[in-house]
Amino acid sequence: MAERFSRIGIQTRIMLYVTVGLVTMFGGFAYLGFRAVGDATQLVYEERLSTAYTTASIIERDFVHIARDADEVFADVETRAAERLQPATARLAAHLATTDPFPFFRVTGVWFLTDGGTTSAAAGEPAIGSREQIGKILSAATEMGEARHFAIPAVGATSTGVPFGTIVIRLAQAGGSPPALVAVHAVSVNSSADYTPGTYWRTAVGAAGAAQSVPSEMGYHLEVVDPDGLAVLGIGADERPGEVSPHLAVAKGIMARREAAVIVHQPVPGEGSSAHAMAVVPLGSSRFYLILEQPTDVALSLPIDLGRSVGLAAVVGFFAALVVAWITTRHVTGPTEQLTVAAQRMAQGDLESPIKIRAQDEVGRLAENLDAMRRQLRDAYQQVTHANDRLELQVAERTARLTDLLGKVISAQEEERRRLARELHDETAQTIGALSIALDRARHGLGDAPPEAVGQLQEAQGIVQRLLEDTRRLILDLRPMALEDLGLVPAIRWYAESHLLEKGVATTVELDRPAVRLPPHLEIALFRIAQEAINNIAKHAGAERATIRLFFSDDAVRIAVADDGRGFDVDRALASTGSSFGLIGLQERTRLLSGRMDLRSEVGRGTQLTVEVPISISGADEV
Repeated sequence: MAERFSRIGIQTRIMLYVTVGLVTMFGGFAYLGFRAVGDATQLVYEERLSTAYTTASIIERDFVHIARDADEVFADVETRAAERLQPATARLAAHLATTDPFPFFRVTGVWFLTDGGTTSAAAGEPAIGSREQIGKILSAATEMGEARHFAIPAVGATSTGVPFGTIVIRLAQAGGSPPALVAVHAVSVNSSADYTPGTYWRTAVGAAGAAQSVPSEMGYHLEVVDPDGLAVLGIGADERPGEVSPHLAVAKGIMARREAAVIVHQPVPGEGSSAHAMAVVPLGSSRFYLILEQPTDVALSLPIDLGRSVGLAAVVGFFAALVVAWITTRHVTGPTEQLTVAAQRMAQGDLESPIKIRAQDEVGRLAENLDAMRRQLRDAYQQVTHANDRLELQVAERTARLTDLLGKVISAQEEERRRLARELHDETAQTIGALSIALDRARHGLGDAPPEAVGQLQEAQGIVQRLLEDTRRLILDLRPMALEDLGLVPAIRWYAESHLLEKGVATTVELDRPAVRLPPHLEIALFRIAQEAINNIAKHAGAERATIRLFFSDDAVRIAVADDGRGFDVDRALASTGSSFGLIGLQERTRLLSGRMDLRSEVGRGTQLTVEVPISISGADEV
């Protein structure tokens, strides 16, 4: 893994390091940013919960106001005589309905009851109720304990609106008056306009009025539900007072525990509303609950915008930093890549192209040093080239002289062979022939000589005859007459048959096309090459079959000699100084003819010799 990483380009590695650093930095920034978003969201939830508590306290304040007004009205009614209770009850109902308009509900009627449950006076709606309704009021009186007032679900219906509830008030005992209860009935002041905390109650216009509307994005939806989940108050466009609250399923757990919380309500498909944040708080001195809701995109607009800003800043900052890092590293790695390319050119032999790097830092100094090294290498290379040219010229001259000398040596050899052949033919062969004739005459002139003498003469005559044949063969080897008279191919065929057949080697001579007469010096050289190959087969190969092929083309002739003999190690034979004169002679003759020789052999697998030399067919004659 480390080795693979080390092969990555320097810019890529730097960018990987930078990317890791930027991911760590902006990841930390994003973490802190989104943590701040979470804190802001929590503050929003706390602010909504505080607003809900404030609204609940406004309603609770109105309950306290009603209880105080009831105490004031009935405080001066001595012993609360029946004839004085009815006017006081009517006066309280009128006062609460007209003089004290409440922002969230409107008083419609008042009942005065003794602690035993007897209705002594009533004003407004609803009318005096049944014993069941009276029982609910008495139960509330029991439930409130030491408290002075308690709100319960409405105990009677009215014709003027959606029932809000019944506020049960325990009157203070004064001057020996018996315990008594006041039940104040109210209907809710509902509105399709949004609820605006802090200004809503001050903008209420009266018992029959509605709240002034404010921009929707600044308001809330307000709902008050009774213990059974019935919405007794609804302020907002989508609120449905008098019906079961759509938030009951979400809020009933909180209501059962009498707790307060802020939750996000995700409506199920088909409800036709969007997600919204809900603050659910209990309404004091009652079993009611107040629900303050606002769409999440409005309630959490600040955290959402902050989160988007944090995310956008992190992403933009990350990629901007990557771009800056890439540009910065490019300024560093660009010259380095140019130096690498220049070094590769130098390694490939280009020492003429200058190294031009626009940099004033360490890379620039490195480029200057590398260019100085290039110039020094170029000068040294030029000197070496000039020296090599001189040496090659000297070698060529000496090779030419050696070639000329070798050609002269071979020409001298051929000339010496011709001279020896003439001398052997004109002198030695003639002398031996005369000696044979003399011995023959001496044998016939002995007459009655002893048989031993005649036998000795005959033996001597046989020796002389064999000597004469060997001399004639030697003359032909030195100067084959077939080569001069018939040409290269008949001479090779004659020499192969005369030297290989008597050794038991079956010989085949093949041509690819009719043979042509070559220049005399070329025919002699090719014949000597074939002669040496045939002699090697006859003396060393131990072959049963040999094949000689000649191939003629417009510009070359090729001789291929192959046998199935015992073969040999070519490298060892050429390295041996005592037994490789024949092979070296073949190489020298081939080189003198500007040709090439290919010798292949393996022990036990025969030998193949191929010699190809250039010719000029235009000056050759077909035979």
